[in-house]
Amino acid sequence: METLRDLFEHIVTTNPSGKELLRTRAGRDWRGYTVVEFADATRHTAARLAQAGIEKGDRVALFAENRPEWHIIDFACHLLGAVLVPLYPSLPANQVQYIVADSGAKMLLVSGKDRARTAADAGAQLPGVRIVGIDPGLANGLPALQELPGLPGGIDALPQPALRADELASLIYTSGTTGEPKGVMLSHRNFVSQITSLRPEYPITDADDTLSFLPLSHIFQRILDYLFLYCGCRITYVEAVERVSMMLPLVQPTILASVPRVYERAYVQVLARVQKEGGAKQRLFTWALRAGRAVKAAEWAGRRPPLLARLQYALARRLVFSKILERFGGRLRFSVSGGAPIAREIAEFFDIVGLPVLNGYGLTESAPVIAVNRLESNKLGSVGLAPPGVEVKIAPDGEILARGPNIMMGYWNKPEATAEAIDAGGWLHTGDIGHLDEQEFLFITDRKKDLIVTTGGKNVAPQPIEARLAASPFVAQAVAIGDKYPYLVALVVPNFEAVEARLAEQGTNGALSHEAIAAHPVTEALIASTVKEINADLAAYERIRRFTVLPKEFTLDAGEITPTLKVRRKVIMQRYGDIIEQMYLKSHRTGEYGLDD
Repeated sequence: METLRDLFEHIVTTNPSGKELLRTRAGRDWRGYTVVEFADATRHTAARLAQAGIEKGDRVALFAENRPEWHIIDFACHLLGAVLVPLYPSLPANQVQYIVADSGAKMLLVSGKDRARTAADAGAQLPGVRIVGIDPGLANGLPALQELPGLPGGIDALPQPALRADELASLIYTSGTTGEPKGVMLSHRNFVSQITSLRPEYPITDADDTLSFLPLSHIFQRILDYLFLYCGCRITYVEAVERVSMMLPLVQPTILASVPRVYERAYVQVLARVQKEGGAKQRLFTWALRAGRAVKAAEWAGRRPPLLARLQYALARRLVFSKILERFGGRLRFSVSGGAPIAREIAEFFDIVGLPVLNGYGLTESAPVIAVNRLESNKLGSVGLAPPGVEVKIAPDGEILARGPNIMMGYWNKPEATAEAIDAGGWLHTGDIGHLDEQEFLFITDRKKDLIVTTGGKNVAPQPIEARLAASPFVAQAVAIGDKYPYLVALVVPNFEAVEARLAEQGTNGALSHEAIAAHPVTEALIASTVKEINADLAAYERIRRFTVLPKEFTLDAGEITPTLKVRRKVIMQRYGDIIEQMYLKSHRTGEYGLDD
C-alpha cells in the first residue's frame, strides 16, 4: 500500500461486501453504507467529478460535517489523483473564501443549508469556482452532486492516472493560534506511513465499532478513520461533539478517540452526580476510588499489587466502575486522547475506572502522530513513544524535533515558512517544548511561543497549570497569563451547571443567569479553593496570584479558540486586556483566600 487509492482498494477487497462500513443517525433510523455500497458510491462520485472537469492535481474543497459522504468524496478524489482541501464545517465566509482562493480549488462541495449560504457568500469573491451541494435542494440554483452527469462510459471509463507515494494527497489548512492559516501539504506517503506504522501497535479488528465526531477537516480524526477503515471497523459518524453523550449508549463503541475536553466533562459529570447523591452512594464511590488507586498506583510503579488490594478492586469494578463505563456504552476497551494536554488526575481517574486513555501528540505537519502511548505501555503524564519509523529528539533549547516519512512536504506556496519549519536535516521544528525520559517516552511542557516569561525572568509553562484547573468540577476553561508581568493571573470560566448545583444545595432558589453565577461569592470561593490547592504543588513563580471569573465560555465563533479547542492567547489578551490589567492593580478579593502566600 503506497497511496490512499491503494487504501481504498484494500478496504473494498478485504472486507465482506455486505458488511456495514459507515453509518450515521437519521432521525430514529440509521443511514449506512455496506462495503459494496461504499465502493459503488465512491466510484460514481469520482465519475461525476471527472465529467465535471476534475483531473489529477486539481484541488477540490470539501465544506461538510462528519458524515459517510465525507470519505466517499475524499476517496473519489484519490481515485482521480485530485487533492482534497477540507474545510472546518463552521468557518465563516471570509475564511472559506481565503482557503478556497489560496488553494486554487476548482470546486467547492458543501453540505447543509447554512453552509450553502456561507459558500454562496464566499463564492461571490471566487470567480471560476464551481459550488456543488452534497445533498439536493440546499439552495435555489445550487446543483447537487448526484445530479451531475457521470462519464459517458460509466465507472468503467474512470481515468486511472499514475499515482506516486510522494505526490500531494491533501491540503489541510492549520487553524493557527496566530496569523493566517497555512496550507499543509501532505503526500500519500505521509498518510500511508502512519497507517502502516500504527496498525501493528494496537489490537484493532474488524469487530470493532467506533465513533467519528472530531472534525474530519483536521488530521487527528482523519488518520484515525483511515486506520479504522484499513482494519475493517464500522464507523458511526456524529456531526457534533454535543451529540456524543447521546450516541454512546446507541453505538456502544469499543474504541473512542477524543480531545481532553470530552474526558474532562465526563469526569466532572461523574463527580457532580456522586456529590449530588451523597450518603451511602458517595461513601461507596470514595471507597471504590481508594481501592482502585491502591492497585493502579502499584501498577504505575511497575509493581504487582497485593492480593487483597486486587480483590477489593475487582469488587469496586463490579459495584461502581461498571456503572460509569455503561455511560460510555459499556463496551469500550480503550480510548485515545490528542490535540491538547490531558490533566494527569483525569487520566488516572479513567485508568482506575477501567478505561485506559492513551495520550498522544502530533501536528498537522506530521500527519499527525509524533508519539502516542500503547495499551501495554501507557505511561500517564507522557504522550508515549514515537511510532515505528518516526524519530524524535530534543533541541538544545528544549524544542521537540521530529523526522520521518510522516513529515509534510511543506506549506503551500510558502517556501520561507517551510524552510523555517523543516531544517536541512529534514527535522520538523514543532514549536513545542518537552523532554524524553530514559525509556524514550515523550513529555510535553508547552508551546514554545506560549511560554510565559515573567518580569523576574522566570519561564512558566501555562498549559499544565490550565489543564489542572480544568480538571476541577467547578472549572470549564482557564487561561493563565503572566508574560512580561511580575506574576501569574488567570481568567476562569466556571462550570455553570456544577456551580449552580452547589448554590442550590446552599439554598439558592431559582435559575440564575451566567452573569449572576460568575459574580456570586460562592463561585469565587470555589474557584479560589481550586486555585489554592493547585498552587500548593507549584513553585512560587508558577502560582496563580489573582483570578477573574468570566460569565461566558471562550468560543470558536468569537475567535477565542481554534477548531481543535486551543486557546488563541493573542485574542484573549486583547479582548480581556482591561480585566487583565485590573488584576495587576488590585487584589480582586483573592487575598482573603491566601492566594498571595
